[in-house]
Amino acid sequence: MIRIGVLADTHVGEFLDALPQVVLDALEGSDLILHAGDLSDGSVIRDLERIAPVVAVRGDHDLPSAPRLPRRAVIQVGRHRIGLIHGKRPGTDPLVVVAHAAAGRRIGWDAGRVRAMASAFEGVDAVVFGHWHEALIAQVDGVLVMNPGAVCPWGSLEGDRPPRPGAAGVADRLVRRYRRQLGSQAMQPSVGRLTVSDAGITGEIRPTPRCQAPY
Repeated sequence: MIRIGVLADTHVGEFLDALPQVVLDALEGSDLILHAGDLSDGSVIRDLERIAPVVAVRGDHDLPSAPRLPRRAVIQVGRHRIGLIHGKRPGTDPLVVVAHAAAGRRIGWDAGRVRAMASAFEGVDAVVFGHWHEALIAQVDGVLVMNPGAVCPWGSLEGDRPPRPGAAGVADRLVRRYRRQLGSQAMQPSVGRLTVSDAGITGEIRPTPRCQAPY
């Protein structure tokens, strides 16, 4: 049996000063750690490597101080294969945020997102992605799809910081409205765990305490 710690969207150096100790504690006992992007600083990998070997992919918020990472990876674990990707879809994601903001409520698009992630790789038994800051586990045609949630799920809401100036501020306001529509449960920090055995791959989400209030 192989235990794999899974996390995403740590945003260290951007919205958090350091990887919270509660996250490191939750990953103790892992044989391998997967990070699905938006580290944002390379110190995250160094901290995680004190626990277990790390495989990480590039996100859309990684800082110049982050190592040059691949956009996707396939990890062989025993006889099983796991695809790892951040999960941003440039042509789709802005439309989803705008549609939610316009509707003023959550709209039904999750199934499409999960199918897209499941089809991002061929011949894998599981796919891990991040980006959306919302934990989920689903099965699509025999493929386990996991988003472990985010270590820093509130992102640019952290500390209730003001929107940036200009066009970036418009995007900030839209994203804030979208994230608040997800509800408080979706804004709970979390990591994940995959357990790989001869019987297959199973997954679980592990909520972690907030390291500080987002609002």
